[in-house]
Amino acid sequence: MIIDYCDQGDLAQALNICGYFEENIAKFYVAEVILAVEHLHDNNIIYRDLKPENILMQEGHCVLADFGLCKEGLKMNQKSQSFCGSPAYLSPEVIQGKGSNKQSDVFGVGLVLYELLTGQSPFYSSDEKDMFKNIVRNKLPHQKQISELAFDLL
Repeated sequence: MIIDYCDQGDLAQALNICGYFEENIAKFYVAEVILAVEHLHDNNIIYRDLKPENILMQEGHCVLADFGLCKEGLKMNQKSQSFCGSPAYLSPEVIQGKGSNKQSDVFGVGLVLYELLTGQSPFYSSDEKDMFKNIVRNKLPHQKQISELAFDLL
């Protein structure tokens, strides 16, 4: 797969510089990510590794990159049983061994939006076992800079 050269870094680098994005900017970026994921899903592809490091920036727009963990040919209710992805961005069903599907990517979109709004992953822990427990058991923490409308969406 070939994509255009994106010389403006990725969303993780941008977050390292600014800390977090104002809601209107985060909304714009996540809308572009949703369009990319929707296009993949329309073509029966699940992405399985959505995170700021895999979202490149080019001329103020987002470009989805790193398709190495994509799974092709899955219909709406089919699941991939592979345990793969970045630990802080795994969905609860993947951690529980139930497999991943298109809904797992939707969970990933929510995690990316949360990180854009707060500058941090909502369930992160330096201990992977604790992080997995947080993802499966904990409710999404409500940070003060997230509006009620954005939090309802999350």
